[in-house]
Formats: sequence, C-alpha cells, structure tokens
Amino acid sequence: MRLKSWIRLFVVFLLFEVLSFSISSAQVSHGGMPCPERLLKASLHRPSPGHSSDARVSSQLPYVEMPSFSVDSLLREDLLSSFGAQRFANKFKVSIDMENSGTISYLEDGTKVWRVGITSKDALSLNLLFTEYEIPSQAKVFVYSPDRSTILGSFTAQNRQKSGILPIAPIEGDSLIVEYVEPAGADFEGRLRVGEVNHDYVGLRLLPSKLQSKECEVDVNCDERSSLPQKRSVCLITISGTYYCSGALVNNTAEDDAPYVLSASHCLFADGSHHPVDESLAETCVFFFNYETPFCYSDVKGTMEQTVAGASVAVSNYKYDMLLFRLSESVPVDYRPYYSGWNVSDELRPPFYMIHHPSGDLKKISVEKNMVYTASFYTTEFLANSHWHVDLWESGISEGGSSGSPLFDADNRIVGALSGGDPGISCTQRGYDNFYKLLLPWNNPKADDQKISTWLDPMQKGTLLLDGKEANGNPCVRISNIRSTDHLLPSEESKDGYASGHNSYGYLRYAEKFVSEGLSRIYGVYFVPFSGSYSEDSPVKLSIYSGKDEPTNLLHEQVVKISNTEYSYSTQKISTSLAKSWVNKENYLRLDSVVSVEGNFFVVFDLPEKFEHKFALRYADERLDDVNTAYFFHDGAWHTFRENELVKKGSSLMVDVVCQCSVDASQVDVAQKRRTSATMGEDGEVYLFFEIGKGGKQVLMYDMYGRLLEDKKVENDWCRMEAPHGIVMIRVIYEDYSDTLKLVR
Repeated sequence: MRLKSWIRLFVVFLLFEVLSFSISSAQVSHGGMPCPERLLKASLHRPSPGHSSDARVSSQLPYVEMPSFSVDSLLREDLLSSFGAQRFANKFKVSIDMENSGTISYLEDGTKVWRVGITSKDALSLNLLFTEYEIPSQAKVFVYSPDRSTILGSFTAQNRQKSGILPIAPIEGDSLIVEYVEPAGADFEGRLRVGEVNHDYVGLRLLPSKLQSKECEVDVNCDERSSLPQKRSVCLITISGTYYCSGALVNNTAEDDAPYVLSASHCLFADGSHHPVDESLAETCVFFFNYETPFCYSDVKGTMEQTVAGASVAVSNYKYDMLLFRLSESVPVDYRPYYSGWNVSDELRPPFYMIHHPSGDLKKISVEKNMVYTASFYTTEFLANSHWHVDLWESGISEGGSSGSPLFDADNRIVGALSGGDPGISCTQRGYDNFYKLLLPWNNPKADDQKISTWLDPMQKGTLLLDGKEANGNPCVRISNIRSTDHLLPSEESKDGYASGHNSYGYLRYAEKFVSEGLSRIYGVYFVPFSGSYSEDSPVKLSIYSGKDEPTNLLHEQVVKISNTEYSYSTQKISTSLAKSWVNKENYLRLDSVVSVEGNFFVVFDLPEKFEHKFALRYADERLDDVNTAYFFHDGAWHTFRENELVKKGSSLMVDVVCQCSVDASQVDVAQKRRTSATMGEDGEVYLFFEIGKGGKQVLMYDMYGRLLEDKKVENDWCRMEAPHGIVMIRVIYEDYSDTLKLVR
C-alpha cells in the first residue's frame, strides 16, 4: 500500500534503547494492566459468536464474601503460643473458579475476561492461593484492589509451579478482584481455582500496625553494619498466607547464584509448632526482599513489592531445625540480591549479629558482643547441644517472626539460624535466644539427602568457610542524591500547594538528574510521594530522558501505579481516600524494559492537569552548599529548584534509580539494533514491519495512560493495527529482543 508522503509527517516515533532481554521474572513482573473498565462495560452483554447466550454477565461485579470469625480468639491463641512460626492471618478454604463465581465477558475481538470479587469484612489485607493454575501462554492474570490503586501482575504461564499452584502477596484492604484475560485463539481454555483466602487481622502491610516490633529493636540502617551487603540477603517469608518467618540467601561453592534461602524447619511444621515438616508449604511461601526503612529510624516504610513467590525444600532436618529452601525462580538482579557466606567450623569470633523481621516488621538488627556457647533448646523437638546460645543481646532482641533469621559472626559469615528462645517480657527484661548450629547438619546426618553440604558444597571442596558474593557478576546498585543530613520536605501543604507537586504556579513536570559513568542499565525507580493516588483516567507518568543539562531525549515512559490505603484505629476500617500513609511509603516501580543510558540522564514525573488528589514528592531542604539535582518545567523550559518559587534553593527529589553501572558496551550491542519500523495511514491504521526471519513476535499496543489496547501474536514479517487519536506505545517482543515505539496520530 502506497501512502502519501505528507501523511508520514504525522508519524512521530521513538525507538527506546532496551536490552536483548526483559527484566527477570518474579512474582509481579510481566507487566501490562487489567482490562479497562470502559471495555468491560461495553462488552458485558455481547458474548462472542460460538459462546452460549447465557454466559454470566452483570453490570455489577459479584463478590464472594468470607464468613465472620473471632479475631479476639485468635489473638489470645497467638499470645499463648510460645514457639513456632508467627501467625498474622486467618485461613479460609474455598473453591472459587470460573464455573461457580464471578462474571465472564467477551470483548469485540473475542478476548475472554473472567472477574470475581472477594471480600472479608474488616481484613487489613487479603492474600490468595491459586490451588489450580493452568493457563495458556497467551493469557494473563491480575489481582488488584477494587479502586485499582494496587495492582499485582500480570501473572502468566511462566509463574506456574510444578504442582500447579501459585501464592499471591497481600493486598491492603478487605476486598480484592481477580481478573483472568484469555485472547481468542489461545492454545487451550485456562483453568483457575482460588483454593485459599487469608484474612490479615494484624496488619502485615500497614505502618503503624499491630505488627510493629518493640521499641528496643534497632533499624538495620541505624547500626554501624548498615553498609554491609549481608543485609540484602535477609528476607521476610510468609507461609501459607497466614504465618511469617525470616530467612537469608546463601552462597554455595559453585557460586552460581542458585536461589537458596536458609531458614528454620519449624517454619514449615504442619501444625506450626511440632514436626514433621510439611514440605508442600514451601510452594505457598512468598519471599520479600529489601523490606526496610531507607534511612535510620525513618518514618518511610520500605517497599513490599520486591517478592518471589513459591519455593521447594532443598533439604530439611527437623532434629536440628535446619531448613534450606530453593526459590521457584532466580532473584531478579534489580532486587540487588546478596548471597551470604557461611562458617561451618567450630571456630567463631565475636561480635555476632542477627538481621531479622521481628513481628513481621521492617528489617532490624540485634548485636551480641560476647562469645556464644553450646546449649540445648526445646529438646522435645531438637537434639541436645545442637544450638548456639546468645545469653543477652547488647542491642535489639528477637520476637515472633524472627525465626529462621541468620546469625553472623565477626567475619560476616552465617553460623546458624534462629530456632527460638525467651524474648523476655519487655525491652528492660530481655531473654535469651538459640540458633541451630549450621555445622551439625552439615555432614552429621547419616543420609546424604539430609546433609546441607550436599547443596551448599556441590563442588565437594570440603571447605568449612565461604565468603558471600554479589549476584550476577555485575550487580545492580541503588543511586540516590539524598544525603543522610538532608531534611526532607514537604511536611505540609503551603497555601500555594507543593514545591514538588501540584501548586498554584502550574508546575506539572519534575525531574531528578543523575550521572552515569559510562554505559549503564536502568532497571527501576524508587520514589517517595508525600501525597497522591492512582487514577486510571489521569495517571502520573514516569519517564527517563538523556540530556546534558536538562531532559532532552525521551528513552522510556510508563504509567505509575501507586496505592493510598490506610487503616484507622478509631473506626477499625480501611480508608481508601487520600491518606497519611503516603508519608510512610517508599514505592518501587520496575521498568517495563531495561533502559540503557550513558552520561547524564533524568527521571521525570508528569502530573495530570486534572486530578482528584494532588500529587507531590518529598525533596531535600536546608542544604548549606546549595547543590541541586532537582528540576521543574515551566513556561516551556526546564529550571533548577533555585528558581522554584516555593523553594528558591538547591535541592534533590527523593527519587533513586536501580542500575547496573559501567556496563561493557559489547554486552548491549544487540539493544542498539533497530528491528521494527512503522508507518501510519490517514485513518489511524498502523503498519509494522519486522526484521525478516525472526520468527514469532508478541505485539502489544498501549494508550497514553498505559492501558493495553491490543495484544497479538504475529508470525509474518508485517502486521496491521488500528491506533486511536493521541499517543500510543507499541512494544514488539522478539524471542531475544524487544522494541518499543511511540506513535502520535
């Protein structure tokens, strides 16, 4: 088809620099957005041809309601429990599937959409377990809050575990929605069944919450060891959606980044406190990384978005309380995982320290300056003299949820993991703790399948000491322009609005400047908003630009999904209006694709002109040297914060980037190749032309708000799509590469 040359002037497209691979998969990593409400409303009463006319359709989404239960009774049981994994939720066994619940709709192109709501009165958060998860490669699953402020997914066939189950991390509030999207012509009809719904009655994802640890606990970033990479190995673990423990990634002599997590076997005891170990519970686990405050005693809550779902038991031995998980997938590089080393000798040096998640809280550290000694603990379950005994912590204590946390020696190697002890009745009357000796289950068990050395010394080196290691050879780092001495604003809204958000001056674009020494890969962005909320119609957008002194060349763009729920103790309900919890939440946005940068680059926030709630970022104040990395856009030009009418001094936005820095250019040469070209007709028809001989491709089209408009598989060397007025983003995923184009009609 020949197109007039003047039509081509309407086509503006930018090919983003991306790598030859997508960001590594984890629980919430396949991108995309749930089906827009407008498409669902338009499709409800239009079943596709070939489907019966009695398909379940309704203008109101039905909710499956969980029965009531006594929270007070559970709290009393928890108080009386002296040993075992710490409970935070009540479990409901259910059977919710496409045959008995929810609504099924068909879009005009034949795409099938199943949705079902689930609610449990007064839950502080809900989490699910899919006990049947068999979906074709073309399908996607989302789990989200009713207002779409929190969206988990998409989950795809890649998330399926061998047994066909999938645990889902908690979502704040007492209601959520499950959505299944299956394109016409999929390989087979998917089967999904929600088998468990877990009602959080203590507030796992809230701060402040009933889960808050005791006041004598020490934030991990307040200790002199805060710069040690060992803290990045420690994770919070939820089990079966109802209990939690701690654990740590561990290195092995092959040093191949095998995703082993050391914890305690009693975390998987069938009844929570007595053997045997129920290995099937490993598949229900969700592992949370980097759940910590970004600054010492900060009021900012750490992200809970960096998760890996599901694991298997590599080896366990309940006689020693030893447990080694193998995660269902590798830990993504942008989580900045660290694999801690170990010491399985009998030669230890003080001081010792434990990094843990007491009461499921943000990451803490406890320190023992004296020598530990051999002791017996809970001999009705564990062998005598199999534990290291900490008599009295100099700082910090342990609490429920600390179980399984690693004990490090003076050389920063793991020597054991927490079984339990007597935490004491208060911070002034502290108790003792016992950690199983890693050296005993190393080679002592008679059966090889109970020796932890089989997994952690696969090279059979016979070494008793191994140092830790960073992941992937070229690990990611977190880059921040915020200093420990900075005072972070705003603390309240001024009469003219926010200096780094909506205000009466009409500033709607803000940028933070970073410098890359050589070629770097950007994986994600941390940011801390003071206020704001997600809106499907008027979202906040995040972009990455290159440029010398200001944002100049667009490299990447995507919608920001953020939540704003808060628990009110006065009403004992979850509020979904604008809430103070924005002050306390650090958000992490994974980029849809890795972005390559070199030299100066900028992270830009575009705010909607029309908004339901104002949006504002925290920023640095009281800098004597007037150093500035923050910018705003006004009157057609970029300006530093020294010209910001509400600041008038150098500043930095509370925005950090996660990147692999100083990458060898040869590693990303494939990212510079242009494999896709596009042209547009008068009526919005888009013609995409692909590199010949590259096989099947997935083509996705998004509108300017990040909503998925079309998702198709293409085997030919070209395809045709229809674009609406405005900006559209088209992503083409080859087997070993992806292109992203921006088109304007």
